[in-house]
Amino acid sequence: MSTAQLLISDSEHHADMLYVSRMFIPDAFIVVGLEHDSGTAWHGLLSPLEVDRAKKDSALDQVHLDTPWREQAKQYQREPSLALTAAAFLHAHDITRITVPGHFPLMYADILRELGFEVHACSGTLFPQRAIKTETEIQHLARAERLTRASMMQAEQFLAACSINDDQTLSHPTSVQVTAADVRAAIETFLIAQGAMPSHTIVACGSQSSDPHQMGSGPIMAHQPIIIDIFPRLLDCGYWGDMTRTYVKGKPDATLKKLYQTVSEGQDIGLNAVCAGASSRSIHQAIVTHFEQQGFPTGLKDGQQQGFFHGTGHGVGLDIHEQPRLSLCDDVLQEQQVVTVEPGLYYPKLGGVRLEDMVVVRAQGCDNLTQHPRQFVIS
Repeated sequence: MSTAQLLISDSEHHADMLYVSRMFIPDAFIVVGLEHDSGTAWHGLLSPLEVDRAKKDSALDQVHLDTPWREQAKQYQREPSLALTAAAFLHAHDITRITVPGHFPLMYADILRELGFEVHACSGTLFPQRAIKTETEIQHLARAERLTRASMMQAEQFLAACSINDDQTLSHPTSVQVTAADVRAAIETFLIAQGAMPSHTIVACGSQSSDPHQMGSGPIMAHQPIIIDIFPRLLDCGYWGDMTRTYVKGKPDATLKKLYQTVSEGQDIGLNAVCAGASSRSIHQAIVTHFEQQGFPTGLKDGQQQGFFHGTGHGVGLDIHEQPRLSLCDDVLQEQQVVTVEPGLYYPKLGGVRLEDMVVVRAQGCDNLTQHPRQFVIS
């Protein structure tokens, strides 16, 4: 045996480590994949603090206390590190070549190379099979999206309870002047109570909505677009939900109505095209073409990006953004991938509109996990 796979990281923030261990550990630890005729056996080296829990709860094939390997690492006569502990384990198993994920720390790679190992980084995840979800994973994602949908309903109900002030700001029984933070609080307090952790929830009104990742701040104004993008993570398993809707409290003008209708039609084009074997590039280009035909071009104007200048969608799983991508790339959709379909149009003088659903790719189409109506106007 000469080749192994190696990860050194925590599993709170690194999806590969969570995928292989299936447990949350806040501090970095070591996982080694040793190749056998029957497949890969995954070994975890964990501290005294975590080793007993890992033996009971993790999905690793074997769990080892790391202390003996730390002791053996003293032979290298270097400052102690997880890389040296891993090296002691690898040397004991006659490993000379290592494959690591793309995010593997450079310092650790340098140490291992200095000790004589060949270190090869893959281009992204160590587990490309993460893109194809099991039915259990799809159930986790569906649960995350149900909570996302329910939290969006909290936002809708909050806005419905608002009144329009003379200065076109909004008032609510809980706030004289409603702000993005007020709407965000209604969404996020609900999610936290339900066991999901929100992350930078977007509530962007007016000109702020023309910047796709602008979180939003300040007062919510009547008759202007309000993009709400919610993407919480389930605390018990680490899977994400993702959903976007655009609203107007009051009366949108004709141009804004057309903008919304065009994005809605574009999302339908995408949703109807998603199926196993579909070309990511073709789906994205069909939406771009539709937008241009409706008079909404994309490009740089007055120093700002305008139009539809992001991808149509992305994979969702243990990372909020993962493979595949629906964009001008060459990805081909495969059955049981979970992707978003989220076209948008953004113009500083008009604001922005984005609509996002999360779907499971199937042989003849897709299953929509979002299952939430597109309501534009909230009276």
